[in-house]
Amino acid sequence: MKRVLVTGATSGIGYELGKTLCEKGHSVVATGRNLAKLEELSELTGCQIVQADLSDPQQALELVDKAVELLGGLDILINNAGMNSRKCGIDEFTLEEFDYQYAVNLRAPAVLSREALKVMKPVKSGQIINVLSTVAKRSNETMSVYTAMKQGLAGFSAILMKEAQPYGIKVTSLFPGGTDTNFRDVDRPQYMHPKSVAETIAVLLELPQDVVMHEMVFRPPVELE
Repeated sequence: MKRVLVTGATSGIGYELGKTLCEKGHSVVATGRNLAKLEELSELTGCQIVQADLSDPQQALELVDKAVELLGGLDILINNAGMNSRKCGIDEFTLEEFDYQYAVNLRAPAVLSREALKVMKPVKSGQIINVLSTVAKRSNETMSVYTAMKQGLAGFSAILMKEAQPYGIKVTSLFPGGTDTNFRDVDRPQYMHPKSVAETIAVLLELPQDVVMHEMVFRPPVELE
C-alpha cells in the first residue's frame, strides 16, 4: 500500500486515477478545484480530499504538507493537473491565458515536486510521476502556449529525475496521447478512455524496486505518432 497525492482529480484521467488507486488498496489524497466532484470521489472510493486551486502559488505550496498530514507521510506524488484554455494562433493568445497556463501546467507541478522532494529525500524513498502530453513531442499549430508549458515541465522533470534518483526516489515523465476526456470540445471515442490511462499509470506503482521508468509514451491505436 502506497500513500499517494493525485492532482487534477475532479475529472478525466485524475478522477479515474483516484478510483483505480483506491481499488488497488492505496491510500489516496485527491485534490482539485471542484469540491462537489471531490466529495463524489471520496464517497465512491473512501479517499481523502483537499480542495485547492493550483493557479494560486500559496495553495500549491501548502498542498504537500496537507497531504502528509492526512496520510502520515507521502510515497507517491502524481502531478496530473493540467489545462489548455483554447487553441489559437501565436498572434492571438492573451497574457492572462499565458500566465494561467504557466501557473497550472508548469509552476504548480514544479513547486509540488520540490516540496515532495523535501519529504522523500530524508527517507531515501518515493516516486514522482509527471503527466505531460505527446504535444511535448510535437509542434502543433494553435497549441503554442500549452506545448511550451508541457515541454518546460518535461525539461524540469528530466533534471528532477537526475537529482532525485541518487536518493532512491523514482521520477517518471509520462507522455499520453489522445484521451477522450472533457478536456476536449467534442467526444473522441477513438481515443484512449481515461480509465485505460489511469490503469496504465497505476502499473508504475507496481514495478520492481530495481526498475525505474524514466519516460513512457503511450497512445491510442489510431495515433501513429
